[in-house]
Amino acid sequence: MSPVLRSVVLIAALLVGGMVPTVVRADPEAALTHDEAVKTPTGKFIQSLGDRAIAAIADTKISKTQRSDKFRDILRNSFDLTTIGRFVIGRSWNAATPEEQKDYLHLFEELVIKNYGDRLTLYTGEGFRVTAVRPETEKDTVVNSEITHPDGSKPTTIDWRVRQRDGKLGVIDVVVEGVSLSVTQRQEYAAVIQSNDGKISALLDKMREQLKEPSKG
Repeated sequence: MSPVLRSVVLIAALLVGGMVPTVVRADPEAALTHDEAVKTPTGKFIQSLGDRAIAAIADTKISKTQRSDKFRDILRNSFDLTTIGRFVIGRSWNAATPEEQKDYLHLFEELVIKNYGDRLTLYTGEGFRVTAVRPETEKDTVVNSEITHPDGSKPTTIDWRVRQRDGKLGVIDVVVEGVSLSVTQRQEYAAVIQSNDGKISALLDKMREQLKEPSKG
């Protein structure tokens, strides 16, 4: 899977990675099938998310700034960024001041846009479809999906953990081909904090530096 396609799927992981524990693929016998899944609120939610992400990527008439704005809207409307961000820095969240927490969540969101948004400049006709849905708890549902490729190669499987909170659905985890990006991101952030006497301010400084770096996209 190309870096561009991987970014398309992880419009979350656009998620830079910050997500909660790895999703286990649903048992096909216990999950709703495609036709049933896309009719459920959670299935519709993820299908819409994928469709909007691909539409933004495929639109060659908009500028990079407009595309980033669309990704930002998708993030804010579809992902539980607070839950994601807090998981990534673990216990350090509680040690941070309210101002540091606010700065961190802002920087976290901006880095997601920077690291993924500017890379999504190519599109070769990939498709997105929800394949199954399985309730896990009263609040969490696992949605299985796949990216289809125009060259006929094997579809890329994507699992989404969606949580309902205060009547609103939000993605709290994304797993591509069984691999969660959250662990790598959490380890990276933990290493920065630990090497600076547990100070989250060091992580915030590093995140600001990353935002100033030229785009790799």
